[in-house]
Amino acid sequence: KGRLPWPAEGTVVDSYGQHYHPVYKNVKLPFNNGVTLAVPRGAQARAVFDGTVAQIVVIPGYNQCVLVQHGSYFTFYCKLKSVSVKAGEKVRTGQVVGTVDTISGEDQLHFQLWKERTPQDPEKWLK
Repeated sequence: KGRLPWPAEGTVVDSYGQHYHPVYKNVKLPFNNGVTLAVPRGAQARAVFDGTVAQIVVIPGYNQCVLVQHGSYFTFYCKLKSVSVKAGEKVRTGQVVGTVDTISGEDQLHFQLWKERTPQDPEKWLK
C-alpha cells in the first residue's frame, strides 16, 4: 500500500466512498468505488502494476474501460476514448492502457482498485 504510481497526472475531483450532494446536504450520492481525476486533455491512463488485461468493456457514462488483473487484485480504468491494449495482453507498470476521453466538456479518468470482489480506497494504495 502507498507505493503504486498514479494512473495519470491530475487532481482528485471525486474521492472513494459515500458522499452527500454539495447543495442538498441530506441527499446521498451513489457510493464511489474509486477515484476520479481531472486530467489534461488527451492524457494517457497507465497501468499502476504489472498484470494481465482481463477485459475491455463499455459502460454508459464511463465509455471504454480496461480491467487489469494482478493476482487477486484488479484495477479498472474508465472514461477512455481509446484503448491501447487487448484482453489477454500482459501489461507492465507504467504502460499506457488508453487515452482519456472528453465527456461533457470534462477530461476525467475514473480509477478503481479491487481485492477480489471488495473495492479498495485507491488513494491508500497510490503514492
